Amino acid sequence: MFQHAYNIANKYTQPFIITMRFFDGSVDSGLGSFVMLNNDGWAMTAAHNFGVVFSHQQHQNEIKSYQESLNMINASQQLNEEEKEGQRKALNMNPKWITNYAIFLGGSQVNIFENFIHGEHDIAFFRIETSAINPHTIYPKIKNYRNISPGISLCKLGFPFVEFKATFDTNTNKFVLPPNLLPIPLFPIEGIYTRNFFKGKSEDGLEILFLETSSPGLKGQSGGPIFDRDGVIHAIQSQNLTIPLGFTGTVMINGKGVEESQFLNLGIGVHPKTLEILLIRHGIRYEVAD
Repeated sequence: MFQHAYNIANKYTQPFIITMRFFDGSVDSGLGSFVMLNNDGWAMTAAHNFGVVFSHQQHQNEIKSYQESLNMINASQQLNEEEKEGQRKALNMNPKWITNYAIFLGGSQVNIFENFIHGEHDIAFFRIETSAINPHTIYPKIKNYRNISPGISLCKLGFPFVEFKATFDTNTNKFVLPPNLLPIPLFPIEGIYTRNFFKGKSEDGLEILFLETSSPGLKGQSGGPIFDRDGVIHAIQSQNLTIPLGFTGTVMINGKGVEESQFLNLGIGVHPKTLEILLIRHGIRYEVAD
């Protein structure tokens, strides 16, 4: 059903790779998805994929405060070494402060010249250097929200089931992705547009509106497209809902039957109405499909 659409969507969907180094020297990595919008370099993804940027800014302030307090303790003439050690231990040191981070778009570090991040709507638009755009990119169409209704089959695309560990080269102060990571395989999963999901209004008065699907978005698909059989984008994958079904099932654990509550996992994507309003607000060129 989605073979034709997949061959379109895989040309505008790319990996959003996040790497972080912490205060204790450890390194962690994350993976999401993003969609190229036009040949001006504009793209979009889930806002939470940019969370590392804001965490890093906050942590820099906390690290600065910690270092200043530590320096004052070490320089004190009124404290003996035992008292200094006690005060050092009393400082609120967080080993998971982010000291360095990097975002690899499509597998490469590229310059992000500007961005518009809407956390309440979980959508972010950003512009990269045009020379970094994959030459095989096909730019998507976004569905006119006035012409959608529940019941249509949709497909999500992204990069789940990929485990990897980046490293940090202290000599160059750069992150290094593991060899053979790229290209990262795409994974589609289908579902049905079930309902709209409202979450009130944002600070600027815009309705916070999501589109719900009968299948969940998978880890690694956040920021990726939710599209129809023609490859037209109906939403951007944001989060999941876990809904209790109101009954239990019995499973055998160590030879004993144990009842467990049953749940349904649903996908939540940024509604095309929100995409249209914000793209127009920011003057970002895009193509509409009726």
